[in-house]
Amino acid sequence: MAYRKNNRISLCLPVSVGQRAALSADVSAKGVCLEAPTLRSAGDEVTGYVLFGDKELQWQGRVQWVRPGNPMYSLWHRMGIEFTHVSPGLRALLSIKLKK
Repeated sequence: MAYRKNNRISLCLPVSVGQRAALSADVSAKGVCLEAPTLRSAGDEVTGYVLFGDKELQWQGRVQWVRPGNPMYSLWHRMGIEFTHVSPGLRALLSIKLKK
């Protein structure tokens, strides 16, 4: 089993990667696991936002790993994103959620 550097919590939030919709599966202070219909490549630089209420909380990151979904089972792709920049609003949301 792989060792994780940071504590993660399950948290499903609507996310945008570029102009494409996705959902968060779990998050940490350093990154997020996304489920998305569009697969990116490991190493891609990506930008997006987390939609929380009526707020768009911006982030930037790098795709660290990808796991293709299975269209026969309607499974979305999974991607691990390491944050390179997080807006203050998203940093505050993650801090609150990770303390619970």
